[in-house]
Amino acid sequence: MDHIINTSVLAKHLSMDYVLNKFSSTSTYMKFLDIRFIKENNSYISVLPYKPNLIGNHDLKVLHGGVTVALLEFTAMAQILYGNENGTSCQGTKLDDSDVEQPKAKVIDINVDYLRPGLAEDSFAIARIVRTGRRFAWVHVEAWQEDYKKIFAQASVHFSIASK
Repeated sequence: MDHIINTSVLAKHLSMDYVLNKFSSTSTYMKFLDIRFIKENNSYISVLPYKPNLIGNHDLKVLHGGVTVALLEFTAMAQILYGNENGTSCQGTKLDDSDVEQPKAKVIDINVDYLRPGLAEDSFAIARIVRTGRRFAWVHVEAWQEDYKKIFAQASVHFSIASK
């Protein structure tokens, strides 16, 4: 991600130009965390606004590890369900925000690498689909805060894709 895209993401976040609002309301935990999504090129970037109740270690003022995992998982789910490089879902069909009633993918495995502490500030994450097949998909997710070059967590997420 270059500086121009990072500036665009911050501008959209500050202007509250969010997408996938119905998807964000499908999970009680996603609503509690107030995770939002921004469309940038063919990717969905998630935004986790900072709230004091997301802190896991109050002495160091760092995000709870479970909050970080949720940010990474929801970002991967949005990318696998709503778009890849061609703007289509993992099932090859164009989906929009109204197609959220029935989950089309389920997490099989998630492997998280905590690279540095997530500080008490807004967090962002972006997912990239590494590989998709008829029944499985693999997504790589990275999370950052102020500087997109300083990733504080990354994950490899494997999905089982439901057949039509």
